[in-house]
Amino acid sequence: MKQYFLRVFIAAYFIVIATCAQAVELSDSARVSLLTCAPGNELYSCFGHSGIRVTDYRQGFDVVFNYGTFDYGAPNFYLNFLKGHMIYMIGVDSYQDFYDSYVYEGRSIYEQPLNLNDSQRVRIFDFLVNNAKPENRNYRYDFLWDNCATRIRDVFEKNIPGVSFDYSTFKDKKSFRTLINDYSEEHPWEQFGMGLLIGLPVDRTATPREETFLPDYLSQAFAHARISGRPLAGPRETLLDVKPSTEKTLDQKITPVMVFGVLLLLIVLVTIYEVKRGKYFYAIDIFLFFLAGFFGWQFLLLGGFTEHTTTQWNLNILWALPTHLFMAFLTPFAQGKKWVQYYFLVSAVLAAVVVVGWKLLPQQFLLANVLIAAIYTIRSYNVYRVGRARS
Repeated sequence: MKQYFLRVFIAAYFIVIATCAQAVELSDSARVSLLTCAPGNELYSCFGHSGIRVTDYRQGFDVVFNYGTFDYGAPNFYLNFLKGHMIYMIGVDSYQDFYDSYVYEGRSIYEQPLNLNDSQRVRIFDFLVNNAKPENRNYRYDFLWDNCATRIRDVFEKNIPGVSFDYSTFKDKKSFRTLINDYSEEHPWEQFGMGLLIGLPVDRTATPREETFLPDYLSQAFAHARISGRPLAGPRETLLDVKPSTEKTLDQKITPVMVFGVLLLLIVLVTIYEVKRGKYFYAIDIFLFFLAGFFGWQFLLLGGFTEHTTTQWNLNILWALPTHLFMAFLTPFAQGKKWVQYYFLVSAVLAAVVVVGWKLLPQQFLLANVLIAAIYTIRSYNVYRVGRARS
């Protein structure tokens, strides 16, 4: 918290500096460049970061503008986060503080100097300074469509006539989900969590321009952009070179696939024991179906009643039916009822659709998700089997 308030103070300080500098024209030694920061170890940083650096040593400043700042202390922050109404802002730091923060986090920084003439540099700088004023700095963040990288692309497209981005080098033709998974590969639990929450909108193929929501792709776009016929960006330079650690953390060693693979094996063994011994352990299904129902309601609410654009039409709801939340407690008392038996037969079929068709469904599933669906296929069918045997 102390570090947060320090950063807020620094940002405010440099907004004042930049605002004062707006009254003075940039000198002919001023320079504008694109900064691209390597992914970090935390979820919020695993996709990298982008910023615009403006340097004018004659005027005595070297600042970085970035659109990745948000305020934990804002009114109703967590409620707005859940609703998908996330307010971010353009932040301003001294380059030295920006650099030091990435030294501390152990993340590389790369710079691409931009070939702008004097009037273009002034136009970009004036726009950023005006945009950083308290009345202008906030914007509604969207991870895919409006973030720290896409904002920078838009700044140049809207303020510099003659800028054109050449996306012909973008050959991937990947879905948004695949791009997200590529960058979260070293964070298996975070990747698993995102895989649970995001739905069908992220499974369509991203256009080359849309891929620039990722800072590395934005850097590639700038490298091949042109301005009035000349290259927009100069060669990429390394400002801070940090070699990623090869040592795996505990959460990287014990992955979701391992955990849910072991759980599936235990469920299979318990279910076989129940079949052979004629027993039924109610507590297992009360716990499992309560969890499924709880997550089912999260998928339903996030997909239909919030402003999140990435959580709509989440097919994980096939195994996590919201009604499981109530059926978990009703089943032990109404197991002999026909409608309860057929409910769990339908539940088994829907969960099996994920298991059998996970490579064919329009939504891409991680293997851990499929293992969970297999667990609910087995337990749903087992409830149906036990109910039929006792009715």
